[in-house]
Amino acid sequence: CPGSLPGRKGSPQQIYSLGVSMTALSVTVVKEFYQLCNWAYEVWSTHRVLFDENPKASALQASAVGNALDRLSIITQEYVLHQISKLHDPAVQQGQANLGIDYIIKFGGWEPATHIKLCALQARLDELAQKIRPARNKLLSHNDLVTILSSATLAAFPAGEDKNYFEVLQEFANLVHDQVVGGPC
Repeated sequence: CPGSLPGRKGSPQQIYSLGVSMTALSVTVVKEFYQLCNWAYEVWSTHRVLFDENPKASALQASAVGNALDRLSIITQEYVLHQISKLHDPAVQQGQANLGIDYIIKFGGWEPATHIKLCALQARLDELAQKIRPARNKLLSHNDLVTILSSATLAAFPAGEDKNYFEVLQEFANLVHDQVVGGPC
């Protein structure tokens, strides 16, 4: 994977300088990573069930609670986009270690075959993350004035790409869990 060579930003040396000793991932770190992945999935699933796939959505939108549901839909949608974005943070950023996909790959101490598989899965996961990143940088984490005034649509992606993302994320998490803890998540 790009950027996983020693001496580059987010290198093992930078992690060690933070007081973290990692030559391979601990069971605790892998379980925490799985919880982060699972939380993003649960939030996404909740939004889909309540808003995208709810057979009563039209009737609810027309009811007295329609405006409140519109707000909740936006809130849950923004939250899931933010959770996905955080999974794609660099392993080290401004001197801080971030537990995410990049961290798992860079500091897993993987056998070459596993490393290649994880990098391939990361590339597939990055397809959606790259589409979401502008929304995170301009609206979810900041209030970018130009973006707000332009009413630009950010984080648009084809229908079903989010479902595919979580299938690939499950595959990634299962591989990591299997290699470190034993067995799938």
